[in-house]
Amino acid sequence: MNKRLVQFALCVVAIALPAVHIHAQQPMLAALPAYQPQPISAGVIRSWGHVFLKKVMAGWEAGFQKYHPDVTFSDNLVSSAAATGALFTNTADLGILGREIRPMEVAGYTRVMKQKPFPLEVMTGSYANADKSVALGIFVQKDNPLTQITFAQLDAIFGAEHRRNETSNIRTWGQLGLTGPWANRTINVYAGELDAAPAFYFSQQVMLGSMLWNEHLQHFDDINRPDGTVYVAQQQIVDALAQDPAGIAVSGAGSRNPGVKLIPVAVNDGSPFIAATPETVEARTYPLARSVWIYTNQGPGHPLDPRVREFLRFIFSREGQELVRQEGEYLPLTPELVAAQLKKLEQ
Repeated sequence: MNKRLVQFALCVVAIALPAVHIHAQQPMLAALPAYQPQPISAGVIRSWGHVFLKKVMAGWEAGFQKYHPDVTFSDNLVSSAAATGALFTNTADLGILGREIRPMEVAGYTRVMKQKPFPLEVMTGSYANADKSVALGIFVQKDNPLTQITFAQLDAIFGAEHRRNETSNIRTWGQLGLTGPWANRTINVYAGELDAAPAFYFSQQVMLGSMLWNEHLQHFDDINRPDGTVYVAQQQIVDALAQDPAGIAVSGAGSRNPGVKLIPVAVNDGSPFIAATPETVEARTYPLARSVWIYTNQGPGHPLDPRVREFLRFIFSREGQELVRQEGEYLPLTPELVAAQLKKLEQ
């Protein structure tokens, strides 16, 4: 085939592929409720939190102001770590976390406010961007014969308490059913830094809150290169795994190396095994998809400001979630999750 034709074909494929996922989003977005504005008074909505939410927040705020031009916004989006403190000091109306809230943050907030912070899921995390609440994938080296895995097995491999009722720690491939030369091979375990958000999420979701990790776990942190680029931990993990047939890793689901493969995951023995894809992450059928959270002071004795409630209603509308899609990496909520958040908002 003519070289230019080949190049043209490749370009067409590269352009068309993202559109497939965009079209897959359309039915879910169409099922969301259209925004029906309610009258509110003028005023300011204050937000503190995650730095990588700036683009989405700017879109939400501009979209909301088309209906409510007298409402303005004051944003201080520097870190998720600032969110809960800003709420309990009454510096913020919205605390935005690009990760799961930590027990110490809940404890500090609760001590001051005499209630827990009020959580709302506002969008699904990304499939591939480590800075945007990335879904977690389970990887093995490409020649490893393992084809699927359960949460209980992952708990017993990566942890040391096997809280999901495995009878013991899993430390060899034979304990996962592999035979022959694999049976007695030690499982080598790879993950990111254990105090980072993905590992904390994994410990809560898979290890049922245990923080006692595999004693031989190899962990990676971002490396700042001399040229100013960053060798991110999730890429380091799959690069190291590609050289280790006896390894298993948890990393961002979108991480890629031709020497590794993603394996499907099931929550329980009777659950379906689901592969991590952009579509299953967005549909929330993949069990290691994550959320982005907004917290408020809503609770007994702390009624939600009507302006804040109306802004959150906009976020959960078809128009608000369309703005999430337009951001390009975060993913819209499913209709079921939107309905659940709206129900919580009206409590």
